[in-house]
Amino acid sequence: MARFRKAVLLYNPVSGDHSKREHQVQAVAAILRPIADEFVVEPTRHAGSGEQQAREAIAAGCDLIIAAGGDGTIFEILQGVAQSNVTLSVIPLGTGNVLAVDLALPFEPIAAARVLLNYEPRTISAGRITSHGREAKYFTVAAGVGVHAQLIYNSGAAAKKRTGILAYYVNGIRLLFQHRFIPFHVEITAPDGTVHNDEILEMVAMRVSSFGRWLKRWRPGSSLIDPKMQLVLLKQSSRWAMARYIFGALTGRAYRSDMTSRSADVTFVPATRVRCTPIDNAERIRAQADGEMLGDMPVELEILPNALTLLMPRSRTENC
Repeated sequence: MARFRKAVLLYNPVSGDHSKREHQVQAVAAILRPIADEFVVEPTRHAGSGEQQAREAIAAGCDLIIAAGGDGTIFEILQGVAQSNVTLSVIPLGTGNVLAVDLALPFEPIAAARVLLNYEPRTISAGRITSHGREAKYFTVAAGVGVHAQLIYNSGAAAKKRTGILAYYVNGIRLLFQHRFIPFHVEITAPDGTVHNDEILEMVAMRVSSFGRWLKRWRPGSSLIDPKMQLVLLKQSSRWAMARYIFGALTGRAYRSDMTSRSADVTFVPATRVRCTPIDNAERIRAQADGEMLGDMPVELEILPNALTLLMPRSRTENC
């Protein structure tokens, strides 16, 4: 069991099932309290407060910050923890829990807390994205530009509250048949430092091994412990080709055993940096990171080595 001087459990008081939340938070705190000499439980104050509260906790001497909520809550808290010497951990307590799934944590918060007792800190690379007119943000799951980012905009908080994760799938199907793919320019820096340029229709920069849930069989070869991003690039496609590729992603047949794409339209490219710019002042093309709306192009994504210490399974912290 890892040991810490002072830990804070920051939880989203409006995330997940209202009737169960407080009981779950207190039960999680009771399980995790032995890992720190001092343990504090604190709700986030309002939407967007997680970053500032994480910074305040660090200033107060916390060396472990546990983010309990969905991917949005974790994203907020990550902004205050990244590039510090403080360890971040997560408890799934929201609509989307992609990072928790990648860390092999159960969906049930109390069960996840018990599993965390056997995890160890590991310092890994983190992604950083800067979009037009916006402050740079860190990410751990995925970031990118194109139709999938438009999906994030269309599946806002109100839709998620009404239909949960189903909002993403419903809007995704609608976009597949209605949205116009707009080409844009990318400048990609490979891990060996070489740079190449291309024109594409869609880009996702993956850090986790998969998105879990219905897409758990789609694994384009990315990993949190790799010092790079795995870019998923759509170069050209028809809607029928996209529908076939999505079916392949759902069934685990979207790539070959050597991790190359089965589709001629979709390629996987490792990178440490990528810059996306519009062509001929094209109409607005959205950007997102970890499921959060981040503005429009131009967009730059990069990998920052040793930027985040994360509580991870021992299998990923030993002999690596």
